[in-house]
Amino acid sequence: MTIDLWCVVLSWENSVYLKDGEKIVCNWFGNCEASHTIVVQRGRYVKRHRAQEVKERKRGVLVLTNQRMMWLEERGIFGKSFHAIFEMPLEHLKGISMGGAIMKYVSITDAEGEQVFHLDGVGARELESFKKFVFDQAEARKRSLADEKKKERVHVLLDFSFLKNYMEKGGLMMQTFKCPECGAPTKLPESGNEVKCGHCGNTIYAQDIFEKVKGLVG
Repeated sequence: MTIDLWCVVLSWENSVYLKDGEKIVCNWFGNCEASHTIVVQRGRYVKRHRAQEVKERKRGVLVLTNQRMMWLEERGIFGKSFHAIFEMPLEHLKGISMGGAIMKYVSITDAEGEQVFHLDGVGARELESFKKFVFDQAEARKRSLADEKKKERVHVLLDFSFLKNYMEKGGLMMQTFKCPECGAPTKLPESGNEVKCGHCGNTIYAQDIFEKVKGLVG
Protein backbone atom coordinates (compact mmCIF):
# COMPACT_ATOMS: atom_id res chain seq x y z
CA MET A 1 0.00 0.00 0.00
CA THR A 2 1.37 3.41 -1.00
CA ILE A 3 0.93 6.36 1.39
CA ASP A 4 1.02 9.89 0.06
CA LEU A 5 3.38 11.67 2.48
CA TRP A 6 1.95 15.07 1.57
CA CYS A 7 -1.25 14.19 3.40
CA VAL A 8 0.52 14.37 6.77
CA VAL A 9 2.18 17.74 6.15
CA LEU A 10 0.17 20.38 7.99
CA SER A 11 -0.16 23.75 6.29
CA TRP A 12 1.50 26.57 8.20
CA GLU A 13 -1.71 28.65 7.94
CA ASN A 14 -3.36 26.21 10.36
CA SER A 15 -0.80 27.18 13.02
CA VAL A 16 -1.63 30.89 12.93
CA TYR A 17 -4.26 32.21 15.34
CA LEU A 18 -5.52 35.49 13.92
CA LYS A 19 -6.85 38.19 16.21
CA ASP A 20 -9.94 40.34 15.54
CA GLY A 21 -9.42 42.31 12.36
CA GLU A 22 -6.13 40.57 11.60
CA LYS A 23 -5.28 39.08 8.21
CA ILE A 24 -2.20 37.49 6.66
CA VAL A 25 -0.46 39.84 4.20
CA CYS A 26 2.61 37.87 3.07
CA ASN A 27 5.03 35.10 4.04
CA TRP A 28 8.62 34.04 3.34
CA PHE A 29 10.14 30.59 3.84
CA GLY A 30 13.71 30.29 5.07
CA ASN A 31 15.81 29.78 8.18
CA CYS A 32 15.92 31.55 11.52
CA GLU A 33 19.41 31.85 12.97
CA ALA A 34 19.99 31.73 16.72
CA SER A 35 23.25 31.92 18.68
CA HIS A 36 23.95 30.16 21.94
CA THR A 37 27.01 29.42 24.04
CA ILE A 38 28.47 25.98 24.72
CA VAL A 39 31.41 24.93 26.89
CA VAL A 40 34.20 23.17 24.99
CA GLN A 41 36.70 20.92 26.78
CA ARG A 42 40.29 20.97 25.50
CA GLY A 43 43.48 19.19 26.53
CA ARG A 44 44.34 15.52 26.91
CA TYR A 45 45.99 15.59 30.31
CA VAL A 46 45.25 19.08 31.61
CA LYS A 47 41.59 19.78 31.01
CA ARG A 48 40.72 23.29 29.97
CA HIS A 49 37.25 24.63 29.39
CA ARG A 50 36.39 27.42 27.02
CA ALA A 51 33.09 29.05 26.18
CA GLN A 52 32.30 29.02 22.48
CA GLU A 53 29.44 30.63 20.60
CA VAL A 54 27.70 28.47 18.01
CA LYS A 55 24.99 29.35 15.52
CA GLU A 56 21.98 27.19 14.79
CA ARG A 57 19.53 27.54 11.92
CA LYS A 58 16.02 26.18 11.92
CA ARG A 59 13.67 25.99 8.94
CA GLY A 60 10.32 27.70 9.00
CA VAL A 61 8.24 30.55 7.64
CA LEU A 62 8.20 34.27 8.47
CA VAL A 63 4.59 35.47 8.45
CA LEU A 64 3.54 39.10 8.06
CA THR A 65 0.02 40.15 9.02
CA ASN A 66 -1.50 43.62 9.21
CA GLN A 67 -0.75 43.59 12.96
CA ARG A 68 2.47 41.65 13.58
CA MET A 69 5.33 39.50 12.29
CA MET A 70 5.77 35.96 13.57
CA TRP A 71 8.11 33.05 13.02
CA LEU A 72 6.69 29.54 12.62
CA GLU A 73 9.31 26.84 13.08
CA GLU A 74 8.97 23.72 10.94
CA ARG A 75 9.35 20.43 12.81
CA GLY A 76 9.21 16.76 11.89
CA ILE A 77 10.37 14.71 8.88
CA PHE A 78 7.44 12.65 7.65
CA GLY A 79 4.71 14.37 9.64
CA LYS A 80 5.68 18.04 9.44
CA SER A 81 4.10 20.68 11.64
CA PHE A 82 4.64 24.39 12.31
CA HIS A 83 5.01 26.01 15.73
CA ALA A 84 4.85 29.71 16.61
CA ILE A 85 8.17 30.58 18.28
CA PHE A 86 7.93 34.35 18.63
CA GLU A 87 6.02 37.35 17.39
CA MET A 88 6.75 41.04 16.91
CA PRO A 89 3.96 43.67 16.96
CA LEU A 90 4.42 45.88 13.91
CA GLU A 91 4.23 49.05 16.00
CA HIS A 92 7.39 47.88 17.82
CA LEU A 93 9.44 47.43 14.65
CA LYS A 94 12.63 49.52 14.77
CA GLY A 95 14.74 48.52 11.79
CA ILE A 96 15.54 46.09 8.97
CA SER A 97 19.03 45.59 7.58
CA MET A 98 21.14 43.02 5.74
CA GLY A 99 24.49 41.49 6.60
CA GLY A 100 26.77 38.64 5.62
CA ALA A 101 29.54 38.65 3.02
CA ILE A 102 28.51 35.46 1.22
CA MET A 103 25.44 34.08 2.99
CA LYS A 104 23.20 37.14 3.16
CA TYR A 105 20.88 37.44 6.12
CA VAL A 106 18.05 39.81 7.07
CA SER A 107 18.20 41.42 10.51
CA ILE A 108 14.90 42.60 12.00
CA THR A 109 15.02 44.50 15.30
CA ASP A 110 12.50 45.69 17.86
CA ALA A 111 12.70 46.81 21.48
CA GLU A 112 13.48 43.23 22.57
CA GLY A 113 16.52 42.83 20.31
CA GLU A 114 17.49 41.32 16.95
CA GLN A 115 16.16 38.39 14.96
CA VAL A 116 18.25 37.01 12.08
CA PHE A 117 16.74 35.26 9.05
CA HIS A 118 17.97 33.68 5.84
CA LEU A 119 14.89 34.13 3.66
CA ASP A 120 14.31 32.44 0.33
CA GLY A 121 14.24 35.03 -2.45
CA VAL A 122 15.32 37.98 -0.27
CA GLY A 123 18.87 38.96 -1.21
CA ALA A 124 20.71 42.25 -1.61
CA ARG A 125 18.66 43.21 -4.68
CA GLU A 126 15.34 42.48 -3.01
CA LEU A 127 16.12 44.08 0.38
CA GLU A 128 14.79 47.57 -0.37
CA SER A 129 11.45 46.31 -1.70
CA PHE A 130 11.22 43.93 1.28
CA LYS A 131 11.89 46.78 3.72
CA LYS A 132 9.40 49.10 2.06
CA PHE A 133 6.70 46.45 2.06
CA VAL A 134 7.14 45.68 5.77
CA PHE A 135 7.53 49.34 6.80
CA ASP A 136 4.35 50.28 4.90
CA GLN A 137 2.45 47.67 6.88
CA ALA A 138 4.00 48.95 10.12
CA GLU A 139 2.98 52.55 9.38
CA ALA A 140 -0.54 51.44 8.48
CA ARG A 141 -0.73 49.58 11.81
CA LYS A 142 0.41 52.66 13.75
CA ARG A 143 -2.24 54.80 12.02
CA SER A 144 -4.89 52.20 12.80
CA LEU A 145 -3.94 52.15 16.49
CA ALA A 146 -3.94 55.97 16.62
CA ASP A 147 -7.41 56.08 15.06
CA GLU A 148 -8.69 53.51 17.57
CA LYS A 149 -7.35 55.53 20.52
CA LYS A 150 -8.86 58.71 19.11
CA LYS A 151 -12.23 57.04 18.68
CA GLU A 152 -12.10 55.62 22.21
CA ARG A 153 -11.46 59.10 23.63
CA VAL A 154 -14.37 60.55 21.66
CA HIS A 155 -16.67 57.74 22.83
CA VAL A 156 -15.90 58.61 26.44
CA LEU A 157 -16.53 62.33 25.95
CA LEU A 158 -19.65 62.13 23.80
CA ASP A 159 -22.62 60.47 25.50
CA PHE A 160 -26.33 60.10 24.71
CA SER A 161 -27.40 63.05 26.89
CA PHE A 162 -25.18 65.34 24.80
CA LEU A 163 -26.54 63.72 21.64
CA LYS A 164 -30.16 64.38 22.66
CA ASN A 165 -29.45 68.03 23.48
CA TYR A 166 -27.62 68.42 20.19
CA MET A 167 -30.55 66.99 18.20
CA GLU A 168 -33.16 69.03 20.07
CA LYS A 169 -31.28 72.25 19.37
CA GLY A 170 -31.30 71.31 15.70
CA GLY A 171 -35.03 70.57 15.73
CA LEU A 172 -34.63 66.81 15.41
CA MET A 173 -36.60 64.55 17.76
CA MET A 174 -35.68 60.86 17.87
CA GLN A 175 -36.75 58.28 20.43
CA THR A 176 -35.53 55.15 18.64
CA PHE A 177 -33.01 54.34 15.93
CA LYS A 178 -32.14 51.30 13.81
CA CYS A 179 -29.27 49.05 14.78
CA PRO A 180 -26.64 49.41 12.01
CA GLU A 181 -25.90 45.68 12.27
CA CYS A 182 -29.35 44.05 12.10
CA GLY A 183 -31.77 46.96 11.54
CA ALA A 184 -33.83 46.25 14.68
CA PRO A 185 -35.31 49.33 16.44
CA THR A 186 -33.37 50.34 19.56
CA LYS A 187 -34.41 52.85 22.19
CA LEU A 188 -32.22 55.94 22.55
CA PRO A 189 -30.77 55.91 26.11
CA GLU A 190 -30.87 58.92 28.42
CA SER A 191 -27.17 58.69 29.29
CA GLY A 192 -24.01 56.69 28.73
CA ASN A 193 -21.84 56.50 25.64
CA GLU A 194 -22.84 53.06 24.38
CA VAL A 195 -25.84 50.74 24.20
CA LYS A 196 -26.31 47.14 23.11
CA CYS A 197 -28.92 46.11 20.56
CA GLY A 198 -31.52 43.94 22.27
CA HIS A 199 -31.91 41.87 19.11
CA CYS A 200 -28.34 41.00 17.99
CA GLY A 201 -26.19 42.25 20.90
CA ASN A 202 -24.18 44.65 18.74
CA THR A 203 -22.58 47.56 20.66
CA ILE A 204 -23.70 50.95 19.36
CA TYR A 205 -21.81 54.10 20.37
CA ALA A 206 -23.24 57.59 20.78
CA GLN A 207 -20.44 58.81 18.53
CA ASP A 208 -21.63 56.55 15.69
CA ILE A 209 -25.17 57.97 15.86
CA PHE A 210 -23.78 61.50 16.14
CA GLU A 211 -21.85 61.01 12.88
CA LYS A 212 -25.09 59.99 11.12
CA VAL A 213 -27.34 62.80 12.45
CA LYS A 214 -24.95 65.76 12.34
CA GLY A 215 -25.49 66.04 8.59
CA LEU A 216 -29.25 66.33 9.21
CA VAL A 217 -28.98 68.82 12.05
CA GLY A 218 -26.28 70.94 10.40
